[in-house]
Amino acid sequence: MLYIRTDLGLIENFFILFATMELFHFFNKEFKYYYLVNDIVLSAAFAVLGLYTNDSFLLFFVLFMLGIQILQNKAHRLNYNNGIALVLAANIQLILSSLSTYITSFIIFFRVKCWNVHALEEFQNTFVPLSLLINVILLFILVSIVSVLDYQIMQVRHNIIRYHLGKRVFISLFTLLLTLMIILVVSDIQEVTAVIQMGIVLAFTVVTVSTYWQTIVFIQSYTMRKEASEANERIKEMDDYLTSSQQQYEDLRKFKHDFQNILLSLGQVVNDQSSDEIKRYYHDLMNQQSNFKKLQKNNLVELRAIKSKPLQSLLTQKYFIAKAKGIKINFEFNDSDYEIKKNDLSIIRIIGILIDNAIEYVQELDERKFTCVFLKSSGTIEITVANQLKETININQIFKSGYSTKDNHQGYGLANIKNITDNSKNLFMDAKIVNEYLMMTLIVLQNEEV
Repeated sequence: MLYIRTDLGLIENFFILFATMELFHFFNKEFKYYYLVNDIVLSAAFAVLGLYTNDSFLLFFVLFMLGIQILQNKAHRLNYNNGIALVLAANIQLILSSLSTYITSFIIFFRVKCWNVHALEEFQNTFVPLSLLINVILLFILVSIVSVLDYQIMQVRHNIIRYHLGKRVFISLFTLLLTLMIILVVSDIQEVTAVIQMGIVLAFTVVTVSTYWQTIVFIQSYTMRKEASEANERIKEMDDYLTSSQQQYEDLRKFKHDFQNILLSLGQVVNDQSSDEIKRYYHDLMNQQSNFKKLQKNNLVELRAIKSKPLQSLLTQKYFIAKAKGIKINFEFNDSDYEIKKNDLSIIRIIGILIDNAIEYVQELDERKFTCVFLKSSGTIEITVANQLKETININQIFKSGYSTKDNHQGYGLANIKNITDNSKNLFMDAKIVNEYLMMTLIVLQNEEV
């Protein structure tokens, strides 16, 4: 166990707490000036506490912050998303701090050729600053890695929220933090040698990384199972609905045919009668035929051109969702047969995202409608979702993770599309603005060799 001067220990404690808070903000993508002042004050207060509680001060700090979050929540419940970010930041910073301490110890050991831990106390003025410097370097490396994996991390966080896995993940991470804290505190009390303590921490670090990885794998596999289950349920429901709708349409079409024949046969009889009331009633019925013609122009009927039942079901579902919100979807086709040969699920995901985005966007417009166009050419199907724009957008930024024109929206949808198309050989996305309309086009190559 190494005894460090009070002033240097205070600086070290402050850095650990402050770095934890900055990591927390980094994970949540929340950086505000007043946060910085708040972080400095809290870090300074608990840094002083750390002089009397050894390594456990970080645990007290985390519990305090979790308590503050619960009190700030109107329902007085923990926001597991923020809780996970805080505990994860504390776990990472504690491990990085321990690693930087041991790396610094070995550097000084090799420098002075002395393997006595108490000899480090003579080099405290060098030991603490060097340890903090190494910690900063490790932090920068970590931040760089996280930035590269930003999309995958956002996907994991999104799935945690979507499938209500926050409590499980939080308990798992908090248990890891508590376990590591107990190891460090017991090691200090029992005055375990630095070499043994380092071995324990390194082993625990491997276990922690493995646990994080297993947690991510669990979330991904759970998400895939849930998405597959939900997709099957939607397909079954919409398949039943389409079968029923088509049957109803056929019945109505037959009724229209019979009804028209009846009217024609009665026409001469009615005209021969002297009653003006009968004539007026007959001509009113004849005028109602225009309403039946609308059946042939119904968007849902036109969807029969799409031979992929899952995609047809999705479009039918989105049609009624939009209709319930007072939004009209105009479907346009240049062919009567659209067969999707491959990538059915990817195409459904992309079209679903594009239509959802259009529905959300046009809700705020005076003209609450948009168009979905299917164009078929030799070996290619182009599916375009076009909606009017109310403001200028950066067409070069829309596929980046986090970009959104909507308030309080994470903006993952188009980034998801980019990820899907980047991993497919026959799917491509094109976005352009024409006459103040945003046109998002999915290009599907149908050639078998693609």
